[in-house]
Amino acid sequence: MTPARPRLERVRASAGIVKLAVQQIEDELGGPIDAEFLADTLRELFDEADTKGGVLGSLNQLLTMASRAAALTPLDGEEPESAACAIDEAAAFLLDSAGMHLHLATSTLHPQGERS
Repeated sequence: MTPARPRLERVRASAGIVKLAVQQIEDELGGPIDAEFLADTLRELFDEADTKGGVLGSLNQLLTMASRAAALTPLDGEEPESAACAIDEAAAFLLDSAGMHLHLATSTLHPQGERS
């Protein structure tokens, strides 16, 4: 087994846990819900008051780390900065675009915007 193999297996296991957690949240949204519950659920994904604290903030941090790793990864005939830049843009998109849309939605659903 190559040294990277156990690391990849741990990454896959962790990604599997994340998928199960997302499925659990989807299940919670599957039944009848009110606007306040939906807004509070969405704030767990992104909260304007703590952009790094929600799920999107965690994904942003993960992509930022991946971007740093990509910048240091030797590539055959390609500049690693190209891959790093693409990953950085994806990380920024999470907070700048997706996050702002979720903020708009939560403000519409439950304008108080406070965590319960």
